[in-house]
Order: sequence, then structure tokens, then C-alpha cells
Amino acid sequence: MSLRARLALVIALLAFLPNLVLALTLGLMGEGPWLPLLLWLLLLALVSAMVGYFLSRSLLKPLEELTRALAYLSLKGGSVASLKLPSPQEPPPEEVAKLRRRFEELLERLRELMEAREAFYAALAHDLKTPLLSAIRALEYLEGRDDLGRERRVALLHQVRQELAQTHLLVENLLALSRLEAHAPRRETLNLRALAEDLLLRYSEEARRRGLGLEVAGAGLARGDRLLLERALANLLENALRHARTRVRLLVEEGAISVEDDGPGLPLPLSALAQPFRQGEGLRGSSGLGLYTAKRVAEALGGRLTACASSLGGACLRLELPRL
Repeated sequence: MSLRARLALVIALLAFLPNLVLALTLGLMGEGPWLPLLLWLLLLALVSAMVGYFLSRSLLKPLEELTRALAYLSLKGGSVASLKLPSPQEPPPEEVAKLRRRFEELLERLRELMEAREAFYAALAHDLKTPLLSAIRALEYLEGRDDLGRERRVALLHQVRQELAQTHLLVENLLALSRLEAHAPRRETLNLRALAEDLLLRYSEEARRRGLGLEVAGAGLARGDRLLLERALANLLENALRHARTRVRLLVEEGAISVEDDGPGLPLPLSALAQPFRQGEGLRGSSGLGLYTAKRVAEALGGRLTACASSLGGACLRLELPRL
């Protein structure tokens, strides 16, 4: 049964039942024939039904107008930015006006999300294109030069590797963000010390190449998704290796891992640095996406990413997770 039919039935019953009770009471007290009474009750029922119909139609008119406005939005083409509720033909009741305001707030939120997504995609395309074009040009240069010495050729190949590694890192972070959007993170018991030691082995060659000491201290357990946590910690470690002067340390605790270095420290608050595709000299992370991904992973796992005091004198980022 529709809302209009229910409302009409309630109004009709409210109008008819008191008259029914009154008519039956008078009929039982009197000694007259019952036929006029029954005809009168039938007339009352008909009038009550008509009153219920017209009153329900009048009461639901503003809501039906809002429904037509929303249907107009669903059929209208164009971008989300152009979507707007048509103005009502007459001032609606307060409840319907409040509902319209909520829909307008929802449309404004959708516009903000679409603008942010467009900016995200534009920045993503730029950040993917730049290292790929640089690698392509370096390869074209190598292809056209036969007189390059070994030292110059190795330098160019190293440049190509660096550009492709930057692109690979960007894709890895995007895949991690995509996993967060598509699936709920798994909750498994993790040995944070073993996880930190695996990262130590993975980045030991990079640390040696940069002339940095890389160490792990402490132990602890936590609950979380291993693949997502590895990606988040890899981002923190890559940032530390990029800015450290001589040392990088992974400090493992119960339910947390801190990554600290002896570099210059954070140039801006973490809330600013963790914005995606933030550009600027001295900013830590690949296009700002590394810290953004680490922050999103920490929050998705029920923890958080915070800045802390480093015993090495540089930056310290602490990734906290739910404890067992």
C-alpha cells in the first residue's frame, strides 16, 4: 500500500469512526427504522473517503514535487557540477524544506568529491607521465649514440632505472589505495619484528648504496593486513632513506613501528605532508602519495600515523596498530 493510500485511510477512519459510534448509539437508543441510519452511515463513509483522499493529496503534494525534482536530476545529463534541484513552485512545509536542504548538501558533497577526484587523476597523470617521458628520452638518447663510454652509459641506465622505480612506486601505492576502497582489510596476527627485518633485507642494498646504516630494534605483535602494512612501512622507510644523513632505525613496539632517521626532520606538519600529490621542495615522499597511503592504511587497520620525537635527531613517523 502506498503512503498516500495509508494516509487517506487513516484520515477517513478518523473522520468516520466517531460518527459511526455516535450514529450507532443514537440508533440503539431510538425506536426508528434502521434503513435511514444505514444510508446515513454509507453517506458518512463516502464523505470520509473523499476527505481522506483530498487531504492526503494536499499533504503529500510537496513531497511528490520533491520526488519529481529528484527524478529530474536522475534523467538530466551533464556533469555533477551542473546538478541542482529545481526551485519549488510554492514554499514547502518545514519538514520537506529540511529534506531539500539535506539533498542539496549531498549534491554539494558530490561536487566536492568529483572535483577532488578530477584533481587527483590530473595529478596522477602528470606524475606518471613525467618519469616515463624522462626514461623514454634517455633510452632514445642511448639508442642513437654509439660513441658513449661505459661510464656515461651506466649513468643513463641508472637514470632510467630511477625513473621507472619512481613510476613503480606510484603504481604500488595506487594499488594499495585501490585495495582499501574495494575490500575490507584482513585482520591477522603479525610479528612486527619479523616484518621489520624483512624490510631491512629488502632495502639493505639501497641503504649501502646511499652509505646509510639501517637497523631494527625492539619486538612486538599487532593485528592487521600484512600486504597493506608492508606497503605503508615501505613508504615510511623509503622516505627515511631519502632524507637520512647516516642512519635509519626501525623501532618495533607492542602494536606499533616507528621509522626514524638523522636527517633534517619534517619540513611541514604531517597533516600537510600526507596530502596526495602535494608538490614542493623538501617534501617527503613520492608526490606526497607515500605518506598519504601510509596514513590511509593505518586508519583502515584501526590505527593511526603520527609524528614523534626521534632519538636520532631527525624525523620520526610512528605507525600504530590495534594490539592483540
